[in-house]
Amino acid sequence: MRLRLTTLLLSTSVLLASACGGGTSSGPQSSTGSGGSGDTTSPGYTPTDGAPGASPSPTPGASETPEPTSYAHEWVVSPTGDDAAAGTESAPVRTLAKALTLAGPGDRIRALAGTYAERVLITGDVRAGTAEAPITLEGVDTPHIVPGSAQGALVVVERPHWRIKGFDIDVQNKPSFAVAFSGDTEGTVLSNSEVHNAQYGAGISFHNGAHGATLEKNHIHHISIPNKDGHGVMIQPTARNITVRDNVIHDNSGDSIQCYSTDGSDPSTPADGLLIEGNDLYGNIEQSIDIKTCYNVTVRHNKMHKARRHPTLGGNGAMVVHLSARDVLIEENDFYDAGLAIGVGGNRFGPYPSGIVIRRNRIRDMITEGGMTGGGLQMAVSTGTQVVNNTFTRLQGPAIIMGSGDGGPTENMVVKNNIIDAAQAMQVGSQAPGLTTGSNLYRPGATFLKGGATLNLSQWQAQGQDANSYEDAAPVVQETLAPGPAAVDRGEHLDFEATCGAGPDIGAVESSC
Repeated sequence: MRLRLTTLLLSTSVLLASACGGGTSSGPQSSTGSGGSGDTTSPGYTPTDGAPGASPSPTPGASETPEPTSYAHEWVVSPTGDDAAAGTESAPVRTLAKALTLAGPGDRIRALAGTYAERVLITGDVRAGTAEAPITLEGVDTPHIVPGSAQGALVVVERPHWRIKGFDIDVQNKPSFAVAFSGDTEGTVLSNSEVHNAQYGAGISFHNGAHGATLEKNHIHHISIPNKDGHGVMIQPTARNITVRDNVIHDNSGDSIQCYSTDGSDPSTPADGLLIEGNDLYGNIEQSIDIKTCYNVTVRHNKMHKARRHPTLGGNGAMVVHLSARDVLIEENDFYDAGLAIGVGGNRFGPYPSGIVIRRNRIRDMITEGGMTGGGLQMAVSTGTQVVNNTFTRLQGPAIIMGSGDGGPTENMVVKNNIIDAAQAMQVGSQAPGLTTGSNLYRPGATFLKGGATLNLSQWQAQGQDANSYEDAAPVVQETLAPGPAAVDRGEHLDFEATCGAGPDIGAVESSC
């Protein structure tokens, strides 16, 4: 499915005010502090998560950006070079700015190790690559790009079909973006780089019509403003068809990834078409992912964890979808070590969030630290949300809370084919019209709180819900989160499913595949 959102437009050439609001926080700052790099590992670093219980790691995106097999011409740049030189291995130019003016379609620029104190502006007279002949800007032994005398984003990308990889982009706690994408960026990729230490609204921003760009296999961290939002990656209004894949993003004062909007005060077209896939997102003051008024978003195969309530800024769990988000697919993610997995609805401007599908997610090992629910899903104002084929286990709070009236009703919600291995299965408020539940598997003795009364499954079924659901003492295999025997081939056939046995399994994992 796909995406969209609204935001204030941010210039790439001058310093700008932070534009990142929204969502309450979900995690404290790391003990390394918001200003230092904290981690000394290389780009692509993956931490030991230390999560209780076993769960497979996120599956990387099926397709990665292919590399050119040869280059039309190769240019070399070195901090010890000379911009009057030929740009060869033996006579390199000195600045990245000079090298950018030399390259054409099919060329590669090799930036040798060292420090480049300059802005990298892939804009103006810099040529575009083509789909058949992209231009490659490649760091050798991870050269450093740091601020020079000019202000503004360190790297500005406004050209299609550029491949930028292998750099350490260190903003050194200056108030600017590390990387800003805008305009025609079709086929442009930033990969295998470290992006850190921006004291600004985001480390990487897509805005002003940026489209078709990809972030892949980067390490993005410590984007931080004291007591304000600093997001790892921000997708703003008018951006479209953006991919954020296989990155590690953590320890920011806002979200790891935010699809931004201005709560209806800006008429800009919401962002549309966002794929967030295979990332490891954790340890932020706010969420791992915050989807505001954005359309057609897919969130798949990510790990979202270490989302805790900040002592003064609050917290909203690992992920939130709110305002007027539309057509958001959340599937095959692993949520753990958080106060809540996903919140939908709440504060909004305009239409209710709609077209939200939450399926095949593993929601486990939630905590109540700092007064959070320790539960799975908190469903506020929204319409038509589908919660299907998920596994909830080892929760300290309710698996699903709905219908509290926060911002409006939770309309026409569907809850089917889930393993709900939780003492508190559901907490249903007075504003959940059109609720449909069925084919769920519960642990024995699970309770349902409705209208102030605590019900068992039989009493809940007498209310007209979960007619074909049942209980079993071993609903899930704890070591693998595979379905227990009572869940195999017992699910309801739903439109999206490809089954591998006599019928679909209940829960997130299809065991026979």
